Amino acid sequence: MRFGRSTALAAILAIGALPAALPAQTVNKPSKAQIDSAAYVLQVISSALESKEVEQPVKTALFECLYSNSLSQISAATDKVIAGNPGKVNRKDPSQMLAVIAGTCGYRPAAAKPAPKK
Repeated sequence: MRFGRSTALAAILAIGALPAALPAQTVNKPSKAQIDSAAYVLQVISSALESKEVEQPVKTALFECLYSNSLSQISAATDKVIAGNPGKVNRKDPSQMLAVIAGTCGYRPAAAKPAPKK
């Protein structure tokens, strides 16, 4: 296959516009525990976004949070909340984890309206 000059030039310019390589992260390399925690947080977020049982305001908060923050930031914030509330959150319970993650992402449920008096 033969390329014309303009095609070759476009290809060279496109390649030149790309970064050579992403720099290796050596200073703050995450630990295995941090990676595992972030993977679980991502799994919970992904499952929530796909679930029919999770309300749209929660999904919106999660998506906006994931768009605006790195996964490491979300995971670290979630870990901080859990560490600050020992014994209150079961990390193995996805519903509890979703509540914590959504909270760290800024989701606040609407206040329940009191039942009308008879």
